[in-house]
Amino acid sequence: MFHRSIGRRWLGWTVAGLALLIARVNWSAEPASPAAAKLRVLVITGGHAYEEPQFEAMFKSIPDITVRYETFPKAAELLKPELAKNTDVVVFYDMWAQGITPEQQKDYVALLKQGIGIVALHHTMGAHANWPEYEKIIGGRFRVQDTVVDGKTVAKSGYDHDQDIDVTIADADHPITRGLKDFTIHDETYSNYDTSPQVHVLLTTKHPKSDPELAWVTTYERSRVFLLQLGHDHFAYENPTYRQLIARGIRWTAGRPTEPEAAATPLFNGKDLTGWKAEGKARWEVENGTLVGRQGENGAPGDLLTEKSYDDFELTVTFRMEWPGNSGVWYRYQSADKSYQADILEYKQPYALTGSLYCTGKMFIATNTDPKIVDREGWNTMVIRSVGQRQTIILNGKQVADVCDDTSSQGKIGFQVHQGDEFKAMRIVVREINLRKI
Repeated sequence: MFHRSIGRRWLGWTVAGLALLIARVNWSAEPASPAAAKLRVLVITGGHAYEEPQFEAMFKSIPDITVRYETFPKAAELLKPELAKNTDVVVFYDMWAQGITPEQQKDYVALLKQGIGIVALHHTMGAHANWPEYEKIIGGRFRVQDTVVDGKTVAKSGYDHDQDIDVTIADADHPITRGLKDFTIHDETYSNYDTSPQVHVLLTTKHPKSDPELAWVTTYERSRVFLLQLGHDHFAYENPTYRQLIARGIRWTAGRPTEPEAAATPLFNGKDLTGWKAEGKARWEVENGTLVGRQGENGAPGDLLTEKSYDDFELTVTFRMEWPGNSGVWYRYQSADKSYQADILEYKQPYALTGSLYCTGKMFIATNTDPKIVDREGWNTMVIRSVGQRQTIILNGKQVADVCDDTSSQGKIGFQVHQGDEFKAMRIVVREINLRKI
Protein backbone atom coordinates (compact mmCIF):
# COMPACT_ATOMS: atom_id res chain seq x y z
CA MET A 1 0.00 0.00 0.00
CA PHE A 2 2.66 2.54 0.98
CA HIS A 3 5.48 3.48 -1.32
CA ARG A 4 8.89 2.58 0.00
CA SER A 5 9.92 6.25 0.15
CA ILE A 6 6.91 7.00 2.34
CA GLY A 7 7.25 3.99 4.60
CA ARG A 8 5.16 3.95 7.77
CA ARG A 9 5.23 7.66 8.51
CA TRP A 10 1.47 7.78 9.09
CA LEU A 11 1.04 4.76 11.33
CA GLY A 12 -0.46 7.00 13.99
CA TRP A 13 -3.51 7.58 11.72
CA THR A 14 -4.59 10.89 13.17
CA VAL A 15 -8.13 12.03 13.79
CA ALA A 16 -7.67 14.44 10.90
CA GLY A 17 -6.78 11.56 8.61
CA LEU A 18 -9.85 9.65 9.70
CA ALA A 19 -11.97 12.71 9.05
CA LEU A 20 -10.54 12.88 5.54
CA LEU A 21 -11.59 9.31 4.93
CA ILE A 22 -15.11 9.92 6.22
CA ALA A 23 -15.40 13.02 4.05
CA ARG A 24 -14.95 11.02 0.86
CA VAL A 25 -18.39 10.58 -0.69
CA ASN A 26 -19.47 7.81 -3.03
CA TRP A 27 -20.82 8.97 -6.38
CA SER A 28 -23.86 6.77 -6.05
CA ALA A 29 -25.55 5.58 -2.91
CA GLU A 30 -27.33 2.95 -4.98
CA PRO A 31 -24.76 1.72 -7.52
CA ALA A 32 -25.77 -0.68 -10.20
CA SER A 33 -24.28 -4.17 -10.16
CA PRO A 34 -20.74 -3.16 -11.03
CA ALA A 35 -18.96 -5.38 -13.52
CA ALA A 36 -21.65 -6.26 -16.05
CA ALA A 37 -24.27 -3.75 -14.95
CA LYS A 38 -26.59 -2.27 -17.51
CA LEU A 39 -26.21 1.46 -17.75
CA ARG A 40 -29.19 3.36 -16.42
CA VAL A 41 -30.30 5.94 -18.97
CA LEU A 42 -32.86 8.73 -18.64
CA VAL A 43 -34.11 10.13 -21.95
CA ILE A 44 -35.65 13.61 -21.73
CA THR A 45 -37.87 15.00 -24.48
CA GLY A 46 -40.30 17.87 -24.86
CA GLY A 47 -40.92 20.93 -27.03
CA HIS A 48 -40.45 19.14 -30.36
CA ALA A 49 -42.42 16.36 -32.05
CA TYR A 50 -40.62 13.18 -33.10
CA GLU A 51 -41.35 9.62 -34.24
CA GLU A 52 -41.65 7.99 -30.85
CA PRO A 53 -41.84 4.27 -31.77
CA GLN A 54 -38.81 4.41 -34.06
CA PHE A 55 -36.87 6.59 -31.62
CA GLU A 56 -37.51 4.24 -28.71
CA ALA A 57 -36.69 1.22 -30.86
CA MET A 58 -33.20 2.64 -31.29
CA PHE A 59 -32.60 2.51 -27.53
CA LYS A 60 -34.15 -0.95 -27.27
CA SER A 61 -31.48 -2.16 -29.70
CA ILE A 62 -28.69 -1.29 -27.23
CA PRO A 63 -28.33 -4.41 -25.05
CA ASP A 64 -26.36 -2.98 -22.15
CA ILE A 65 -28.71 -0.16 -21.11
CA THR A 66 -32.04 0.24 -19.36
CA VAL A 67 -34.08 3.28 -20.36
CA ARG A 68 -36.80 5.40 -18.86
CA TYR A 69 -38.41 8.45 -20.44
CA GLU A 70 -39.50 11.79 -19.09
CA THR A 71 -40.76 15.01 -20.68
CA PHE A 72 -40.32 18.68 -19.83
CA PRO A 73 -41.54 20.45 -17.77
CA LYS A 74 -41.77 17.51 -15.32
CA ALA A 75 -38.27 16.38 -16.26
CA ALA A 76 -36.79 19.55 -14.79
CA GLU A 77 -37.64 18.34 -11.30
CA LEU A 78 -35.35 15.34 -11.81
CA LEU A 79 -32.22 17.30 -12.70
CA LYS A 80 -30.76 17.38 -9.20
CA PRO A 81 -27.70 15.78 -7.60
CA GLU A 82 -29.90 12.96 -6.27
CA LEU A 83 -30.47 11.79 -9.86
CA ALA A 84 -27.01 10.20 -9.88
CA LYS A 85 -28.23 7.64 -7.34
CA ASN A 86 -30.24 5.81 -9.99
CA THR A 87 -29.02 7.19 -13.33
CA ASP A 88 -25.72 6.95 -15.20
CA VAL A 89 -26.51 8.99 -18.30
CA VAL A 90 -29.08 11.62 -19.30
CA VAL A 91 -29.93 11.83 -23.01
CA PHE A 92 -31.47 15.15 -24.03
CA TYR A 93 -33.69 15.12 -27.11
CA ASP A 94 -35.79 18.13 -26.24
CA MET A 95 -36.27 21.62 -27.59
CA TRP A 96 -37.81 23.06 -24.48
CA ALA A 97 -38.33 26.76 -25.27
CA GLN A 98 -39.81 27.75 -21.91
CA GLY A 99 -36.57 26.88 -20.16
CA ILE A 100 -36.21 25.97 -16.51
CA THR A 101 -36.36 28.14 -13.40
CA PRO A 102 -33.23 29.69 -11.85
CA GLU A 103 -33.46 27.22 -8.97
CA GLN A 104 -33.72 24.29 -11.40
CA GLN A 105 -30.74 25.65 -13.31
CA LYS A 106 -28.75 25.72 -10.08
CA ASP A 107 -29.75 22.13 -9.28
CA TYR A 108 -28.79 20.96 -12.76
CA VAL A 109 -25.33 22.51 -12.50
CA ALA A 110 -24.93 20.90 -9.06
CA LEU A 111 -25.72 17.53 -10.68
CA LEU A 112 -23.02 18.11 -13.29
CA LYS A 113 -20.54 19.09 -10.59
CA GLN A 114 -21.20 15.77 -8.92
CA GLY A 115 -20.76 13.88 -12.18
CA ILE A 116 -23.14 12.20 -14.64
CA GLY A 117 -23.03 11.35 -18.35
CA ILE A 118 -24.70 13.78 -20.77
CA VAL A 119 -25.68 12.95 -24.36
CA ALA A 120 -27.19 15.88 -26.30
CA LEU A 121 -29.00 15.05 -29.53
CA HIS A 122 -30.12 17.16 -32.48
CA HIS A 123 -32.76 19.75 -31.61
CA THR A 124 -31.66 20.05 -27.97
CA MET A 125 -29.13 22.50 -29.42
CA GLY A 126 -32.07 24.90 -29.62
CA ALA A 127 -33.39 24.29 -26.12
CA HIS A 128 -33.21 26.64 -23.13
CA ALA A 129 -32.55 29.65 -25.35
CA ASN A 130 -32.68 32.09 -22.44
CA TRP A 131 -30.13 30.19 -20.35
CA PRO A 132 -26.57 31.00 -21.54
CA GLU A 133 -25.06 28.27 -19.36
CA TYR A 134 -26.76 25.54 -21.39
CA GLU A 135 -24.62 26.47 -24.38
CA LYS A 136 -21.52 26.09 -22.21
CA ILE A 137 -22.73 22.69 -20.97
CA ILE A 138 -23.35 21.13 -24.38
CA GLY A 139 -20.69 23.09 -26.27
CA GLY A 140 -22.93 24.77 -28.83
CA ARG A 141 -26.15 26.55 -29.65
CA PHE A 142 -28.78 26.53 -32.41
CA ARG A 143 -30.18 30.07 -32.39
CA VAL A 144 -33.96 29.97 -32.71
CA GLN A 145 -34.10 33.70 -33.39
CA ASP A 146 -31.84 36.58 -34.32
CA THR A 147 -29.54 37.36 -31.41
CA VAL A 148 -27.59 40.48 -30.43
CA VAL A 149 -23.98 39.63 -29.57
CA ASP A 150 -21.57 42.41 -28.56
CA GLY A 151 -23.91 44.97 -30.04
CA LYS A 152 -24.24 43.18 -33.37
CA THR A 153 -27.21 41.20 -34.64
CA VAL A 154 -26.39 37.58 -35.44
CA ALA A 155 -28.91 35.85 -37.69
CA LYS A 156 -30.83 32.85 -36.41
CA SER A 157 -29.69 29.38 -37.34
CA GLY A 158 -31.10 27.56 -40.35
CA TYR A 159 -32.24 24.04 -41.17
CA ASP A 160 -33.10 21.94 -44.20
CA HIS A 161 -35.00 18.66 -44.16
CA ASP A 162 -34.37 15.54 -46.25
CA GLN A 163 -30.71 15.98 -47.04
CA ASP A 164 -28.18 13.28 -47.87
CA ILE A 165 -25.18 14.15 -45.74
CA ASP A 166 -21.70 12.74 -46.26
CA VAL A 167 -20.11 12.45 -42.84
CA THR A 168 -16.34 12.34 -42.19
CA ILE A 169 -14.73 10.81 -39.11
CA ALA A 170 -12.63 13.72 -37.82
CA ASP A 171 -10.93 11.75 -35.01
CA ALA A 172 -10.44 8.07 -35.74
CA ASP A 173 -8.71 7.47 -32.40
CA HIS A 174 -11.44 8.61 -30.03
CA PRO A 175 -13.29 5.76 -28.26
CA ILE A 176 -16.64 6.88 -29.71
CA THR A 177 -15.44 6.90 -33.32
CA ARG A 178 -12.57 4.41 -33.28
CA GLY A 179 -12.93 1.88 -36.10
CA LEU A 180 -15.88 3.65 -37.73
CA LYS A 181 -15.79 4.60 -41.41
CA ASP A 182 -17.05 7.71 -43.16
CA PHE A 183 -20.75 7.30 -43.89
CA THR A 184 -23.79 8.91 -45.51
CA ILE A 185 -26.99 9.65 -43.64
CA HIS A 186 -30.38 11.02 -44.74
CA ASP A 187 -31.15 13.68 -42.16
CA GLU A 188 -31.82 17.33 -41.40
CA THR A 189 -28.97 19.81 -41.72
CA TYR A 190 -28.38 22.72 -39.37
CA SER A 191 -26.46 25.84 -40.38
CA ASN A 192 -25.15 29.03 -38.82
CA TYR A 193 -25.07 27.60 -35.31
CA ASP A 194 -22.49 28.20 -32.60
CA THR A 195 -19.81 25.66 -31.71
CA SER A 196 -17.50 26.33 -28.78
CA PRO A 197 -13.79 26.42 -29.71
CA GLN A 198 -13.12 24.34 -26.58
CA VAL A 199 -14.93 21.21 -27.80
CA HIS A 200 -13.19 18.24 -29.40
CA VAL A 201 -14.78 17.56 -32.80
CA LEU A 202 -15.43 13.93 -33.81
CA LEU A 203 -17.54 14.22 -36.99
CA THR A 204 -17.57 16.78 -39.79
CA THR A 205 -19.25 17.36 -43.15
CA LYS A 206 -18.74 19.51 -46.24
CA HIS A 207 -22.46 19.63 -47.05
CA PRO A 208 -23.26 23.13 -48.40
CA LYS A 209 -26.34 23.48 -46.19
CA SER A 210 -24.62 22.45 -42.96
CA ASP A 211 -22.01 23.84 -40.62
CA PRO A 212 -18.96 21.56 -40.64
CA GLU A 213 -19.04 20.30 -37.03
CA LEU A 214 -21.56 17.48 -36.57
CA ALA A 215 -20.44 15.83 -33.33
CA TRP A 216 -18.12 16.65 -30.49
CA VAL A 217 -17.19 15.84 -26.91
CA THR A 218 -16.51 18.18 -24.04
CA THR A 219 -16.59 18.23 -20.26
CA TYR A 220 -18.56 20.40 -17.89
CA GLU A 221 -17.43 20.29 -14.28
CA ARG A 222 -17.11 16.53 -13.54
CA SER A 223 -19.42 15.39 -16.34
CA ARG A 224 -18.58 14.08 -19.78
CA VAL A 225 -20.71 15.46 -22.62
CA PHE A 226 -21.26 14.05 -26.11
CA LEU A 227 -23.21 16.16 -28.63
CA LEU A 228 -24.49 14.70 -31.89
CA GLN A 229 -26.20 17.19 -34.18
CA LEU A 230 -27.74 14.45 -36.33
CA GLY A 231 -31.02 12.67 -35.56
CA HIS A 232 -34.19 14.22 -36.98
CA ASP A 233 -36.30 11.15 -37.75
CA HIS A 234 -36.37 7.41 -38.48
CA PHE A 235 -33.92 7.73 -41.36
CA ALA A 236 -31.33 8.62 -38.75
CA TYR A 237 -32.62 6.36 -35.95
CA GLU A 238 -32.36 3.33 -38.24
CA ASN A 239 -28.96 4.19 -39.68
CA PRO A 240 -26.51 1.55 -38.33
CA THR A 241 -23.65 4.00 -37.80
CA TYR A 242 -25.93 6.49 -36.06
CA ARG A 243 -27.03 3.74 -33.67
CA GLN A 244 -23.40 2.88 -32.98
CA LEU A 245 -22.64 6.50 -32.21
CA ILE A 246 -25.54 6.72 -29.76
CA ALA A 247 -24.54 3.50 -27.97
CA ARG A 248 -20.89 4.46 -27.80
CA GLY A 249 -21.71 8.00 -26.70
CA ILE A 250 -23.80 6.70 -23.82
CA ARG A 251 -21.04 4.36 -22.71
CA TRP A 252 -18.30 6.95 -23.06
CA THR A 253 -20.10 9.63 -21.06
CA ALA A 254 -20.77 7.01 -18.35
CA GLY A 255 -17.08 6.15 -18.22
CA ARG A 256 -17.44 2.67 -19.69
CA PRO A 257 -15.62 1.01 -22.60
CA THR A 258 -17.42 2.06 -25.76
CA GLU A 259 -17.27 -1.47 -27.18
CA PRO A 260 -17.85 -3.70 -24.13
CA GLU A 261 -17.35 -6.94 -26.04
CA ALA A 262 -14.17 -5.82 -27.77
CA ALA A 263 -10.92 -7.45 -26.76
CA ALA A 264 -8.82 -5.53 -24.26
CA THR A 265 -5.14 -4.80 -24.77
CA PRO A 266 -2.91 -7.12 -22.70
CA LEU A 267 -0.14 -5.25 -20.87
CA PHE A 268 1.67 -8.48 -19.92
CA ASN A 269 2.65 -10.97 -22.64
CA GLY A 270 3.12 -13.97 -20.31
CA LYS A 271 6.69 -14.49 -21.53
CA ASP A 272 8.90 -11.66 -20.30
CA LEU A 273 8.85 -8.12 -18.93
CA THR A 274 8.69 -6.34 -22.27
CA GLY A 275 7.02 -2.96 -21.74
CA TRP A 276 7.80 -2.90 -18.02
CA LYS A 277 10.55 -1.33 -15.90
CA ALA A 278 11.53 -2.24 -12.36
CA GLU A 279 12.28 0.35 -9.70
CA GLY A 280 13.85 -0.66 -6.41
CA LYS A 281 15.33 -4.10 -5.68
CA ALA A 282 12.31 -6.37 -5.44
CA ARG A 283 12.41 -9.51 -7.61
CA TRP A 284 10.11 -9.63 -10.63
CA GLU A 285 10.04 -12.80 -12.70
CA VAL A 286 7.85 -14.62 -15.18
CA GLU A 287 6.97 -18.13 -14.03
CA ASN A 288 4.67 -20.46 -15.99
CA GLY A 289 3.07 -17.56 -17.82
CA THR A 290 2.45 -15.50 -14.67
CA LEU A 291 4.13 -12.41 -13.28
CA VAL A 292 5.58 -13.03 -9.81
CA GLY A 293 6.81 -10.38 -7.39
CA ARG A 294 8.65 -10.95 -4.11
CA GLN A 295 11.04 -9.09 -1.86
CA GLY A 296 14.65 -8.84 -2.97
CA GLU A 297 17.80 -9.50 -1.02
CA ASN A 298 17.59 -8.48 2.64
CA GLY A 299 13.86 -7.81 2.28
CA ALA A 300 14.29 -5.13 -0.40
CA PRO A 301 11.02 -3.61 -1.70
CA GLY A 302 10.30 -2.32 -5.17
CA ASP A 303 7.85 -1.56 -7.93
CA LEU A 304 7.28 -2.76 -11.47
CA LEU A 305 5.83 -0.06 -13.73
CA THR A 306 4.76 0.17 -17.34
CA GLU A 307 6.93 2.18 -19.67
CA LYS A 308 3.83 3.91 -21.04
CA SER A 309 1.40 6.20 -19.23
CA TYR A 310 -2.40 6.02 -19.37
CA ASP A 311 -5.21 8.40 -18.49
CA ASP A 312 -8.81 7.09 -18.72
CA PHE A 313 -9.17 3.31 -18.80
CA GLU A 314 -10.71 0.13 -17.48
CA LEU A 315 -8.03 -2.23 -16.18
CA THR A 316 -8.69 -5.88 -15.33
CA VAL A 317 -6.13 -7.66 -13.13
CA THR A 318 -6.37 -11.32 -12.08
CA PHE A 319 -4.09 -12.19 -9.18
CA ARG A 320 -3.53 -14.26 -6.08
CA MET A 321 -1.49 -13.54 -2.96
CA GLU A 322 0.63 -15.81 -0.81
CA TRP A 323 0.03 -14.34 2.63
CA PRO A 324 1.00 -12.45 4.67
CA GLY A 325 1.44 -9.82 1.99
CA ASN A 326 1.27 -6.14 1.21
CA SER A 327 1.03 -5.19 -2.44
CA GLY A 328 -1.25 -3.40 -4.84
CA VAL A 329 -1.87 -2.15 -8.34
CA TRP A 330 -0.39 1.29 -8.99
CA TYR A 331 -2.21 3.40 -11.54
CA ARG A 332 -1.91 6.95 -12.80
CA TYR A 333 1.51 6.68 -11.16
CA GLN A 334 3.62 9.79 -11.75
CA SER A 335 5.72 9.67 -8.60
CA ALA A 336 5.69 8.46 -5.02
CA ASP A 337 3.66 11.57 -4.20
CA LYS A 338 1.22 11.50 -7.11
CA SER A 339 -0.51 8.20 -7.76
CA TYR A 340 -3.25 5.76 -6.78
CA GLN A 341 -3.03 2.18 -5.62
CA ALA A 342 -5.74 -0.46 -5.59
CA ASP A 343 -4.50 -2.36 -2.57
CA ILE A 344 -3.83 -6.07 -2.10
CA LEU A 345 -3.35 -6.36 1.66
CA GLU A 346 -4.82 -7.02 5.09
CA TYR A 347 -4.34 -3.93 7.21
CA LYS A 348 -5.41 -3.68 10.82
CA GLN A 349 -5.49 -0.02 11.79
CA PRO A 350 -7.42 1.38 10.07
CA TYR A 351 -9.08 -1.85 8.97
CA ALA A 352 -8.61 -2.19 5.22
CA LEU A 353 -8.63 -5.24 2.98
CA THR A 354 -7.86 -5.99 -0.64
CA GLY A 355 -9.74 -3.63 -2.93
CA SER A 356 -9.20 -0.59 -0.74
CA LEU A 357 -8.06 2.53 -2.59
CA TYR A 358 -4.93 4.30 -1.43
CA CYS A 359 -3.85 7.73 -2.65
CA THR A 360 -0.38 9.01 -1.92
CA GLY A 361 -0.53 11.90 0.50
CA LYS A 362 -4.16 11.21 1.43
CA MET A 363 -4.01 7.69 2.91
CA PHE A 364 -7.05 5.51 2.17
CA ILE A 365 -9.76 7.30 0.25
CA ALA A 366 -11.98 4.19 0.16
CA THR A 367 -11.79 0.95 2.13
CA ASN A 368 -13.04 -2.57 1.65
CA THR A 369 -13.92 -4.05 5.05
CA ASP A 370 -15.72 -7.19 3.85
CA PRO A 371 -13.45 -10.27 4.01
CA LYS A 372 -16.03 -12.42 2.19
CA ILE A 373 -15.26 -10.63 -1.07
CA VAL A 374 -11.62 -11.70 -1.05
CA ASP A 375 -10.50 -15.21 -2.03
CA ARG A 376 -7.43 -15.63 0.18
CA GLU A 377 -6.48 -19.01 -1.28
CA GLY A 378 -7.35 -18.59 -4.95
CA TRP A 379 -7.55 -16.16 -7.84
CA ASN A 380 -9.19 -12.76 -7.57
CA THR A 381 -10.27 -10.40 -10.35
CA MET A 382 -10.03 -6.68 -9.80
CA VAL A 383 -11.49 -4.15 -12.24
CA ILE A 384 -10.16 -0.61 -11.90
CA ARG A 385 -12.10 2.05 -13.75
CA SER A 386 -10.40 5.46 -13.79
CA VAL A 387 -12.29 8.13 -15.70
CA GLY A 388 -11.56 11.79 -15.14
CA GLN A 389 -11.74 12.30 -11.40
CA ARG A 390 -13.86 9.22 -10.79
CA GLN A 391 -12.07 6.20 -9.34
CA THR A 392 -13.98 2.90 -9.16
CA ILE A 393 -12.76 -0.51 -8.00
CA ILE A 394 -14.71 -3.74 -8.46
CA LEU A 395 -13.38 -6.85 -6.71
CA ASN A 396 -14.73 -10.28 -7.69
CA GLY A 397 -17.87 -8.68 -9.10
CA LYS A 398 -18.59 -6.37 -6.16
CA GLN A 399 -17.98 -2.64 -6.16
CA VAL A 400 -15.73 -1.73 -3.23
CA ALA A 401 -14.72 1.83 -4.12
CA ASP A 402 -16.38 4.67 -6.03
CA VAL A 403 -14.95 8.07 -5.18
CA CYS A 404 -14.01 11.35 -6.78
CA ASP A 405 -10.42 12.53 -6.47
CA ASP A 406 -8.20 14.73 -8.61
CA THR A 407 -4.72 13.81 -7.36
CA SER A 408 -3.51 12.40 -10.69
CA SER A 409 -4.98 12.56 -14.19
CA GLN A 410 -2.55 10.15 -15.90
CA GLY A 411 0.45 7.99 -15.27
CA LYS A 412 1.93 4.51 -15.29
CA ILE A 413 0.38 1.22 -14.19
CA GLY A 414 2.30 -1.15 -11.98
CA PHE A 415 2.65 -3.44 -8.98
CA GLN A 416 4.35 -3.09 -5.61
CA VAL A 417 6.24 -5.38 -3.29
CA HIS A 418 6.30 -3.80 0.15
CA GLN A 419 9.09 -3.82 2.68
CA GLY A 420 8.83 -5.46 6.10
CA ASP A 421 10.05 -8.65 7.75
CA GLU A 422 6.47 -9.86 8.10
CA PHE A 423 6.20 -9.96 4.30
CA LYS A 424 9.35 -11.96 3.54
CA ALA A 425 7.31 -14.96 2.37
CA MET A 426 4.98 -12.86 0.23
CA ARG A 427 4.48 -13.71 -3.44
CA ILE A 428 2.13 -11.62 -5.55
CA VAL A 429 1.20 -13.65 -8.62
CA VAL A 430 -0.54 -12.00 -11.60
CA ARG A 431 -1.83 -13.82 -14.65
CA GLU A 432 -3.97 -11.17 -16.40
CA ILE A 433 -3.37 -7.43 -16.93
CA ASN A 434 -5.74 -6.17 -19.61
CA LEU A 435 -6.60 -2.57 -20.42
CA ARG A 436 -9.39 -0.96 -22.38
CA LYS A 437 -9.20 2.74 -23.11
CA ILE A 438 -12.28 4.72 -22.10
